[in-house]
Amino acid sequence: MLNELFGIHGRTVSKISLNFKRHLHKAINWDQRMIIITGARGTGKTTLVLQHYLETYNDIKKCLYISADNPLALKTGIYNTASEYFKYYGDCLIVDEVHKQKDWSLDVKALYDAYPDKKFIILGSSTLNILYEKGDLSRRGVLYRLQPLSFKEYLELKYQKQLPKLTFSQILSDHAKISGELTSQFKTILGDFNDFLMTGSYPFFLEFSQNEYFDILSNVLDKVIYEDILTLKSLRSFSSLKLKKLLAFIAVSKIPLFNIESLKVEIGVSKDTLYEYFDLLDRAEIVKIIRTESGSARALKNSKILFMSPNIYYSIAFESWKSDADKGNIRESFFASQIGSAYPLFSSMNTDFLLIDGKRRFEIEVGGKSKKRKQVRNLEDAYVFKDGVETGFANSIPLYLAGFIY
Repeated sequence: MLNELFGIHGRTVSKISLNFKRHLHKAINWDQRMIIITGARGTGKTTLVLQHYLETYNDIKKCLYISADNPLALKTGIYNTASEYFKYYGDCLIVDEVHKQKDWSLDVKALYDAYPDKKFIILGSSTLNILYEKGDLSRRGVLYRLQPLSFKEYLELKYQKQLPKLTFSQILSDHAKISGELTSQFKTILGDFNDFLMTGSYPFFLEFSQNEYFDILSNVLDKVIYEDILTLKSLRSFSSLKLKKLLAFIAVSKIPLFNIESLKVEIGVSKDTLYEYFDLLDRAEIVKIIRTESGSARALKNSKILFMSPNIYYSIAFESWKSDADKGNIRESFFASQIGSAYPLFSSMNTDFLLIDGKRRFEIEVGGKSKKRKQVRNLEDAYVFKDGVETGFANSIPLYLAGFIY
């Protein structure tokens, strides 16, 4: 068994490049005994961890990579596979697609306790698969989340350049200078940004055409709905179809604020089921729910329902209607996915978003090139992030700069 796993390990590692590393690579404390990394499918978790393997171990007798959905691992089980490896070799075990095995967390917990001198790196496709498990790993492992590519990372990967990340306060105070420097480096930055919104959130954009990218992203969404969520919630097939119907509704809606009473009729489910669907999609990192500051974790009234990546709008629209997705939702999705990863972000009654940075509160409008400032004119600490402009002025800021937070 080990020889076959070693062969799979070698073939997988041989495809890994060290030319580009995701932002999370530096943030992880690799000295921890157990590291759990989650993130939406396609974000690059496997590459991230195998880059660490190459730099730290690069020896199959010190560290082994296995995928829990491999037939050998499925037949033998994570615990028995690891035990066999540790009999002869090993300082560290990497387990990918861990959610593919039933009660995997019990196996991982038992391994952690049985082998106190070993390290474990666990990869799951989303926090959905981690949070519903039986074994309590919270006292044993440190949880990290890998997000889709930022616009900064997209440019770094596309052009093989290193770029600085920015704080929100830097963007507000120095946006004219920063955008001037960026436009001198990237002569077609607005074109790059438009490409990113359509097909730039996942590292595989380099390998495929636009249509192929949309097809792959559609397959990723189907895997989450028909495999990940079904595994956890045992939804019947018609319920999964209604979940897809909900995604289509989000993709073509002109505004990201939904009336729950009318939406439950549109989808054909009860109010409680609709709340459950949104919760599952949020945990599966397909949608990002931006609630009001005073809203509870379950409340959806006045909440914005946006896709985690703007690419999803294009993918669903292309698959279903071959038509354009709503540009306003795409812009807001971009802002929320990039900025909301680092700062508390809420749906605002005055503008599109309320952002909190320390003790300061900012009202944020997101729009196109012709977006006026009248909505923020009489508000303190209010800014407009505009698409379609290379440089800004005063409290009008290029939208693409929101993509340099990580």
